[in-house]
Amino acid sequence: MREAWRLLQELWAERARVGLVALGVLWGTLSMGVLLAFGGAMSAATSATADNFGIDLLRVRGNATTQSFAGLPAGRGIGLRSSDAEALRAIPGVRGVGYEYSMGGGLEVVAGELRRRAPLAGVSPSFGELRAHVAAPGRGRFLHALDEQERRRVCFLGHRLAERLFGDAPAVGATIEVAGTPFVVVGVGPPRITTTNYNGEDRDKLTMPASTFHELQGWRWVSHLWVGLTPGADKEAVLAEIRRRLGERRGFHPEDSGALIVQDYLAAREMIDSILAGNRIFTLIVGVLGLLVSIVGVTNVMLALVEERTRELGVQLAIGAPPSLLALERVVEGVLITLLGGLAGLLLCGALLAGLSWIPLPDEVLAYLGRPQLDLGLGLVVLSLLVFFGALAGWLPARRAIRLQPAQVLREE
Repeated sequence: MREAWRLLQELWAERARVGLVALGVLWGTLSMGVLLAFGGAMSAATSATADNFGIDLLRVRGNATTQSFAGLPAGRGIGLRSSDAEALRAIPGVRGVGYEYSMGGGLEVVAGELRRRAPLAGVSPSFGELRAHVAAPGRGRFLHALDEQERRRVCFLGHRLAERLFGDAPAVGATIEVAGTPFVVVGVGPPRITTTNYNGEDRDKLTMPASTFHELQGWRWVSHLWVGLTPGADKEAVLAEIRRRLGERRGFHPEDSGALIVQDYLAAREMIDSILAGNRIFTLIVGVLGLLVSIVGVTNVMLALVEERTRELGVQLAIGAPPSLLALERVVEGVLITLLGGLAGLLLCGALLAGLSWIPLPDEVLAYLGRPQLDLGLGLVVLSLLVFFGALAGWLPARRAIRLQPAQVLREE
């Protein structure tokens, strides 16, 4: 206890110098905390936004052949039917298959006196699970199998389309007209963003049962087949089997790369994850380098203190003070100075991030930036780094202290 009090007195005697160095550590800690908080929030938000579209998906649509096959010429258009989805369900590694009619140009939707043109989608019952389509809490439901079987004239609205049609009024249960045909709204989606879109954004679309869409529009071919893969499935093997089975049904060579267009959302997600991982590493490196710069200041102060107290340290060694104790004191001083500035930096970082959380931001920004915050895990990481670098800052002065030769020191002084 007495030694600890003496160390504090020594630091207090150098309070101006120690305070300036601690201020540098504060700035380094604040910078690192803010960088790590923003990096972590951005990674979590972007990952969640990517999940909004669905997980481990392939989107398959017909195109045109580039090879002749079974006496049929190249250049034939390939269309896909809803029955093709059933042929793909039994492929090993496939957890679900759905289909969709997609009308990007949309039709006129009327709600009371309001008229809006909205993109339309007619979907199979499995589409909701594959594309992660759910209703917002307390705002109805998504379409289900009975809607498809009975060709019900019901629809599900994206949240922004619902706002444009109904404003603050409840949309669920209301009747709207789609190209003059009445539909009952059974659900409204949550306010969310997706990392990718096709034929309009999900939040702007009107979705109805595929059977109802087919009855109203009479389309012969579906726009897309959706294939969901099981975790760890061999994607290339699944793709080869998809091409083989559809080739048998639609008359094209399974190695004809032009017959089908496959949108690989697994590859897109892998690219996003790689970018996020690189971003986390980059922010950590920049944050740690910023903290290291301030730690150099701590080391310089500790070296100066050892230099100024050379005679005192020499006397202590001459009367039998253990060199290890003197070394430990220098390390403890380094840790104390670092923690002094570091804890102040953490408090300032938490206050700054708490203040930023009150700033209203558009959904598009929050979807990728998130709300940075200084959580317990991040705080422990920063504190651990502070203790480590503080001990490192005190180690070099400690080595110099224990290498002093008492006789030489006293003679020179």
